[in-house]
Amino acid sequence: MAAFQKIYDAFCKPLYRFALSYMKDSFDVEEIVQDVFLKLWEKRDEVDELKSFKSYLYRITVNKIFNELKHRVVKRKYDQHLLNIDLVTHETPESSIQFQELNKKLESLLSKLPEQQRTIFIMSRWQGLSNAEIAQNLNLSARTVENQIYRAAKFIKLHLNNDYPIIILLIVFGYQSL
Repeated sequence: MAAFQKIYDAFCKPLYRFALSYMKDSFDVEEIVQDVFLKLWEKRDEVDELKSFKSYLYRITVNKIFNELKHRVVKRKYDQHLLNIDLVTHETPESSIQFQELNKKLESLLSKLPEQQRTIFIMSRWQGLSNAEIAQNLNLSARTVENQIYRAAKFIKLHLNNDYPIIILLIVFGYQSL
């Protein structure tokens, strides 16, 4: 623990500044740096002492930044797609019934999830909380939150049987108001 604390003290601020030069959002940067040290802690037994430790930390940081930027691009494209769909003017009685059926099916699927998994999934996808916020609110690790969201999305996707491809995208990438 003492060695880890020294590593954290030595690299936290430089990694933060490095990530901030790419991300420009201090909240996202804090999450990235936290994830870097979490990954370091999880992989502490696998760290190769003969290789450059500093390079290892920066490589993890770069990978986390790229993943976040890729996620933003996908989300931006999806948000733009939603803006291009005018649901109000194209709503028909048939689409309204289909929406109600889908809503019932989603509620049924959510009720089949374990309570903690359901809570985490709803906080993420419907309330729009970040994994870090959920972890803090529920006193869990960020990794546990990620794992539970992944499992819930996989379960729902499996049980929707590709009947609702747009809804599956919403669930996988997170859309706050279904």
